[in-house]
Amino acid sequence: MSPGRGHYPHKVLPHLGLRPTPLLLPLLCSLLVFVAACGGSEGEATPSSAASPATVISSEYGRIWGRLPADFPLLAEGSAEIRLDVLASGAIFSRLSVDAAVRSSVDELRRLAWEVAEPVKRNGRFEISAARDEGACTVTVTAEALGSRTSLVVYLSEGCPAP
Repeated sequence: MSPGRGHYPHKVLPHLGLRPTPLLLPLLCSLLVFVAACGGSEGEATPSSAASPATVISSEYGRIWGRLPADFPLLAEGSAEIRLDVLASGAIFSRLSVDAAVRSSVDELRRLAWEVAEPVKRNGRFEISAARDEGACTVTVTAEALGSRTSLVVYLSEGCPAP
């Protein structure tokens, strides 16, 4: 059974924004009461970062989303982290070796109904290319060793559902 269009079932990326905590909720409530007391306008809407559209950026792999959807799978048993040295949709770090991370990522993408080409080694890193939705949605994942971990950089094309 393949997932519906636009869904990336499996482990999801962790929420990277503020989380309501016991200390944060009373502070937010107090702030709302203060703004209302100061005469805040009811008719004005402020844009929310969660509701803002994802940006499309140009990369060496074409036009890609500037972030990954929250339900994009964490490949190679990895964890989502930020890499400031690359312009990509996202980065995943794995404790697996590069070869094991590439095999695991290919297997996971195939399990999720992606058509995956054989990985290619270029410039000391592996590139995994995959497509779905009759080729409209493509993803390229590069894998390379960074210290004791493997970095998986994900380039999700703008043909895929918006994050």
